[in-house]
Amino acid sequence: MKQVFFALSISLFAFCHSNNVVSNRSDTAVTQAVPASISDTGQAQKPVSLIDSSFFEINSQFPWLEDTIRSYIQLSTNDLTKLFVKDSSIVFMYDGYEKTDTGGYVSVRLGADRYNGEGTVFTTAEVISVDVLSREISIYDIAADSSYLWERPQ
Repeated sequence: MKQVFFALSISLFAFCHSNNVVSNRSDTAVTQAVPASISDTGQAQKPVSLIDSSFFEINSQFPWLEDTIRSYIQLSTNDLTKLFVKDSSIVFMYDGYEKTDTGGYVSVRLGADRYNGEGTVFTTAEVISVDVLSREISIYDIAADSSYLWERPQ
């Protein structure tokens, strides 16, 4: 199962970052997930532009979703997410919307663009899913190949 997930993730990543997409305009601009008031750096951060055709559709359908994700990022206990928040490079991108019989889930990747010695690649810190009815967040644990419900710290 892990191998299938890994292969599909790599395929999706390659498809989303392909330079072969012909468009006269970008469908989205992925915005920074941390407001400027939290940022400690004095330099202006530019949002990363990625092509994601579901961005506007998801934002118009669920206007509360972006704030929910930003809130989660600020409270996340994931070490890599904390590192990306600290250096103000964290962004999120919608990985898809899955409709079920009883509702739906929006899958979201949290991460940042990093230079790996050969070029810049998107490094995923976390993958989360947001239930569109209950607004609950599930965190995907890559090592265990399972998801668990996130509980907001008190």
